[in-house]
Amino acid sequence: MSVPGQLTKDKFGYSVPVDAPLYEPFPLYYEDTRILMFPYLTDAAKAAALVPPPLEVVTVDPQGTLALAEIVFAKYPFSNVGAYNEVEQSIAVTYKGAPGAYAVRLHVTNDMALTAGREIGGFPKKLGAITFDEAEVITSTLEAPAGLRICTAELAPLQPVPWLTTMPVTYYSLRVIPNPSDPAKPSLAELIQSTWVLDQGTFWSARGSAQLTGASALHPYHKLPILTPLPPLDPDAPPAARTTPGLSLFRGRMHVEQVTVVETY
Repeated sequence: MSVPGQLTKDKFGYSVPVDAPLYEPFPLYYEDTRILMFPYLTDAAKAAALVPPPLEVVTVDPQGTLALAEIVFAKYPFSNVGAYNEVEQSIAVTYKGAPGAYAVRLHVTNDMALTAGREIGGFPKKLGAITFDEAEVITSTLEAPAGLRICTAELAPLQPVPWLTTMPVTYYSLRVIPNPSDPAKPSLAELIQSTWVLDQGTFWSARGSAQLTGASALHPYHKLPILTPLPPLDPDAPPAARTTPGLSLFRGRMHVEQVTVVETY
């Protein structure tokens, strides 16, 4: 004798386990965030090798050899996907002419942030050991696994940037679901667009530096080498120069405005 299963699709939760979902749908909300932003110039050919079409890498020199990238170290003490630290690396791109950033790789410190980011937004997140220490100089490190240092950051705030009150960032990310029957053909491959808004806080110009150790082939942040770090964000920049990124710190709130599938491969 047997009993038919009763867990039909209409009873599924939003995520697995479907009877006790790990996370719920977006939107996401964050409070008391600290985000260290280190924009830099990198090799455009190396950047293009990591970016899927139809995205195009933004170059900043007449020869088209230099691209704009960024590495971010963040502390999120409160959000609706839990508290966690994060390290993220991205490349400046355009999609059908619209500017954005392509998420190359990320590390986080909790499973809810990892799975929600990967499964909904396509962010290529892994778990790592990430410190974030606040003193007169803020320092952060990523180790993966613990004991193997991948990248480090040091930052000292200089002064508030009065002309910058909110920063919407459009991210593009590649959501891939493996196919158990054919590893060469994913069950799902989509380009996802999401908008992350930093607001209700203060942006600071800052001094400091980030380093990529090149110690790991499994977590290769060094594939986008730091050729030229950009200078501190200018608190007195004229309006025409206010789209130029710079070394900076944000303290405040963050939320996700939208998540959309824009391409299916």
